[in-house]
Amino acid sequence: MDAMGDVPRGPTTPSSGVDQDLDPFATALMRLKRRGCCVLVTGQVDEQVRAAQSRRLFGQSDESRRRVLVLTEGTPSLTAQYLPDDITPAHSSVTKLDYTNEIRDAATADPSPQPRPTATGSEESAPMTDLGTSLYDPIADAVRTDSPSPGELRLGIATLGALIDTDGLTASRAFVRAVRGDVLAVHGMGHFHFPGEPDTETFAALRPLIDIHIELRNLNGVPEHRWHLLEAGHSTGWIRL
Repeated sequence: MDAMGDVPRGPTTPSSGVDQDLDPFATALMRLKRRGCCVLVTGQVDEQVRAAQSRRLFGQSDESRRRVLVLTEGTPSLTAQYLPDDITPAHSSVTKLDYTNEIRDAATADPSPQPRPTATGSEESAPMTDLGTSLYDPIADAVRTDSPSPGELRLGIATLGALIDTDGLTASRAFVRAVRGDVLAVHGMGHFHFPGEPDTETFAALRPLIDIHIELRNLNGVPEHRWHLLEAGHSTGWIRL
C-alpha cells in the first residue's frame, strides 16, 4: 500500500502464518493519510532498525515529499540511513535539524542532572520547557506550508528519549501535542521514535496523541514491525522489515 509511503500491505504474520481481512486496515490507513496523523515507533532494537523504519515512513524516493528529520541522539554515520534510498540529507526535499551535539554537550556538562517530575498540575495545560522549547520553533517553521497535499509533509524525530530524560514526561507530552497540531494542520505524518519499550506511564501519556503505534523487534536476527491503528482498533501481525 502506498497510502503512507512504504508501509505494510496487510496483517500477514510471517511468524504465525495468520492472515486477516485487509480492507478495514487499508481503509483506516487511507483515512489517516487524508486527515494527517502521528506515529509512535517503539522497540528494543538498534538504531539501524529504527532508521530502516524511518525510510519507509519518509516515503519512497520517487514520491513528492517534504521531509523533516530531527535528531536528538544517534550516530552521525547513520544519519543518511533514516532517509529513503537516493535521498541524502542535502536533498532539496529534506530539512535536517540535528541537535545531537548540543544535547551531548549538555549531558557532559551536567552528567548527573536532578530528575524532573513526570507530572505537575494539569497535563493538558502543562507547558513545554527547556529542550522542547528549543526544538519546537525550528520544527514548526519547517513543517509550515501554504498548500499542503495529504501525506506530503513527513516529519521524523529520533528520538523522544533525550527529550523525556531532559524535560520530563509532562513537558515532553506538551511538546508532542504541539508538534501534532502543526503536522495535522498540513495533513502530514509525524513519527516519533522511542528507544526501547515505554513503561505503562509513558505510553499512557503519549497514547492520546498518537494515531499509529509501530512496534519493532528482532526475531532470530530478522527485524520485524507490527502496526496498530489505535482509534480504529486494527493491527497487523509481525511483518519482516
